[in-house]
Amino acid sequence: MASTTNIDYEYFETRYNGLLKELSSDHTVLVKHFGDLAQESISSLEGQVESSIIESAIAKGPLRKIFFISVETLQNMLIHGHKNLDGQQRSFFILTKDNTKVDMISANLISNKAVPILEKQIETINDFEDPAALKQYYMEHLENNQLSEKGGAGLGFITIAMKSGNKLKVSFEKIDENYSLFLLNSTVNID
Repeated sequence: MASTTNIDYEYFETRYNGLLKELSSDHTVLVKHFGDLAQESISSLEGQVESSIIESAIAKGPLRKIFFISVETLQNMLIHGHKNLDGQQRSFFILTKDNTKVDMISANLISNKAVPILEKQIETINDFEDPAALKQYYMEHLENNQLSEKGGAGLGFITIAMKSGNKLKVSFEKIDENYSLFLLNSTVNID
């Protein structure tokens, strides 16, 4: 089983380091985290996010959106991120800024069986062009959905899309026959 742990760990580490290198050329990396998440590490990351966006002199409106999306993303990763066969939950989080936007990039382990369901959910959310229609979808989803076995009602991605005002950018990168890396990039415009 150790080989399973090493394969997904190395995949996540390579992807994380590659993204950091790529982003560093034209973005300022404000916060970065690689590794397992726990409630304590999320609390620490929330503090880092808050400090870094305040220090970056981002206007109050976008600042609130960035903080909300970061917290929602981190909590979703902790609660809904899958664990590998050895019980490890792989993840990373990167907060970057350029002159016009802030990106919150997250990755966590996902079961290959869950990929089509999640792809469909994100596609449905991204199909909305009108913010009012997306909000209506959120309200309908809130009224009609039941809690999942992990306690969620499937509203996280909808709220992230509503707050960001931009399409969610996602990718699913197959690691092995059981798991994929799920990459989510949420953007908030600051110009």
